[in-house]
Amino acid sequence: MSESNQGPLAQQLLKDSVFPQLLEDSKSLVASEVEKKNMALRTGFNMVKKAKPNLIDNAMRTLLPEFVGALEPFYASAEADPNTQFRDHLLNHQTEVADTLLEVADRRVAGVDNRVVKSGYQRLRGRAQREVVAAMPGIAAVMSKYAE
Repeated sequence: MSESNQGPLAQQLLKDSVFPQLLEDSKSLVASEVEKKNMALRTGFNMVKKAKPNLIDNAMRTLLPEFVGALEPFYASAEADPNTQFRDHLLNHQTEVADTLLEVADRRVAGVDNRVVKSGYQRLRGRAQREVVAAMPGIAAVMSKYAE
């Protein structure tokens, strides 16, 4: 991962010594969140993993740098207040953070040519904000783990 021309959060999280750990933590978080969902979602997720074993890894490798970039303003706000930790700031603004992360996903899906991917995303998109907000403690923990 290159860290040039990126904000302070990206410089910390996307550097070669950190990104692989962030990636693994993020994939574990996704798997953990899926396990909390209904049987149909878990089954669908496991079928995708079986059919395309690298799909989650590839998606996370692509999306994580964009997610980190989208979180830069939240990091800057937390850094500006000496009494605020980044993790707590994310939790205190969880709806706004969820919307910001979903905007990244929306942009990525809009550029995908695969109708199955687009269709699947659209079916889940209606409840996505609730799901991301519900996952925010884990997201905040993972994103703040390597941030100073």
